[in-house]
Amino acid sequence: MNKSMIRIILLLTLSMAAFGQKFGYINSEYILSQFEEYREAQSKLEVEGKKLEKQYYDMAAQLDSMQKDYDRQKFLMTSTKVAEKENEMRFLAEQIQQFQVQKLGPQGEFYQKQQALADPVLQKINTAIKKVGEDGGYDFIFDVVAGNILYAQEQFDLTEKVLKELQK
Repeated sequence: MNKSMIRIILLLTLSMAAFGQKFGYINSEYILSQFEEYREAQSKLEVEGKKLEKQYYDMAAQLDSMQKDYDRQKFLMTSTKVAEKENEMRFLAEQIQQFQVQKLGPQGEFYQKQQALADPVLQKINTAIKKVGEDGGYDFIFDVVAGNILYAQEQFDLTEKVLKELQK
């Protein structure tokens, strides 16, 4: 963020404060680290990620082994056997590529599982933030992690209030 953008935000904030606006801030990283449902979702994702990673590396190791065997023996093989081994390696390489797209790609299985686990948790957190904001009469609540706060007095930190709301 450049200096002129910071000045604009500062001036906007000061002008809003002059009109009786009420501000607060949270630390989303701290909330996530303290929220049990999020930690559980992260653990499940970690297990799933390691499982998929192992499958991928097993397939890659198999292809590497096939390639090494082929390189060692290709001069001793018939042209038919060479073509057969090359087709096997090409097929496995295609399977690995499909695995990457279907399981690990941006629309893949892992991403979908991440969304399915994270979305309900993030929705709960957003609901808690909204409730704390409404109950406290806040006009704006910022997130220090997003870099929107350069300085704030601790009295405006709503992180603990949001955590308490989540625990209800």
